[in-house]
Amino acid sequence: MIFRQLFDRETCTYTYLLANSDSRDAVIIDPVREQFDRDMKLLGELNLQLRLVLETHIHADHVTG
Repeated sequence: MIFRQLFDRETCTYTYLLANSDSRDAVIIDPVREQFDRDMKLLGELNLQLRLVLETHIHADHVTG
């Protein structure tokens, strides 16, 4: 399993990346829209294929990814 916790300082929001180290399938949880490039770059660096994006709750203070 691959796990990364990412933080966006502007919105004080945590985003999580989980992936299967064998299949290379990945899920991003609670992404921040302004961090799209960062998240896609990390997926590429880790040779992962994004399969799902999950939102656990509504963010009243910013637009999610």
